Amino acid sequence: MDYELVCTSCGTKAADPEFRCRKCNSVLEVKYDYSMVRLDNGFRKQRITHKKYAKFFPVKGKLFDMGEGGTTLKKIKLKDHILFLKLEAENPTGSFKDRGSTIDITKALELGFGGVCCASTGNMGLSIATYARKAGLKCTIFISSDANDEKKGKIRKAGATLCNVKGRFNTALLSAEKFAKENDVFLCGDYHYRKEGQKSIIMEIVEQMEYRVPDHLFIQVGNATLLAATYKALLEFKMLRLIKKLPRIIAVQAAGCDPLVRAYEKGKPIGYVEPRTYADAIAVGYPTFGFEGITALDGTNGIAISVKDKEIEDARMELYDKYGIKSEPGGAVGYAGFLKLYGEEPSIFRDKKVAVIITGNNESWPKSL
Repeated sequence: MDYELVCTSCGTKAADPEFRCRKCNSVLEVKYDYSMVRLDNGFRKQRITHKKYAKFFPVKGKLFDMGEGGTTLKKIKLKDHILFLKLEAENPTGSFKDRGSTIDITKALELGFGGVCCASTGNMGLSIATYARKAGLKCTIFISSDANDEKKGKIRKAGATLCNVKGRFNTALLSAEKFAKENDVFLCGDYHYRKEGQKSIIMEIVEQMEYRVPDHLFIQVGNATLLAATYKALLEFKMLRLIKKLPRIIAVQAAGCDPLVRAYEKGKPIGYVEPRTYADAIAVGYPTFGFEGITALDGTNGIAISVKDKEIEDARMELYDKYGIKSEPGGAVGYAGFLKLYGEEPSIFRDKKVAVIITGNNESWPKSL
């Protein structure tokens, strides 16, 4: 599809490879010309993989991929509802981040960059480092000095230069943006390009459910990129008449880092919250796409809830004990949210289809509190 980049705040148009508005520094949005979309009769019959949805991505040529997507949607019939678990640890580097990395690296190659950089809490850094090495691009990752040591080791092993930053993720974010400008490298991370790639998770879920949507969809939130991407993808599928309705989205954060939940409950703009959670993958004090996350909840009659670290750990153990699924803490937060709501209001799930995204597992098993 043809597309343009537009500021999410003031509407100013931008050009590749800009990442923030020149006028107000807000993040950008990819806006497509949907009149150009052509889904032939064979679309539904194509094998489900991430690259199947290339028509919905802002790429002009061949998508750079490493076989991501097509992950299992595990169907579990319980006594009063059906549970679907989307297993994103099956991706090449063990998390859903690979779906966004395909777009980041494709755009870097497309625009002629020789290097990339990004800020990360761990999983995205590993994903970008791995994809960059495969593409022959130099890679620099900015990460908090107190981030997960195991993930840091994996990033170094993937061949990236690792820059430890004093401070949390949002400090690393500023460092990466500055580095990209000063060194003429492509800025990867939680911006508009990556968001487009993450749309494929819900697109796959819809297809795996035979073009039905779950009644309830649980999504863990760090930077809220996945939440925003999911809502956008659902609107696109609905506009193209591939689905008839939207699921109710439940956004879940760790209680020790819940800026989206606080903003949603108080009806106020999102403010910074100092991260205090062992779920390091979602330890983001100020989510870049938080404002779009609120829009997603408003548009689906959704809610935002928080779960304690103990609840996250219990959810991880239950995933493994009941279903043999290994997940790092951040990957199990959506499931922890489901268990919490089910324990409080089981009747709302009666005779319903519930989907939960298990976003990844990049830590040695088990890591506990």
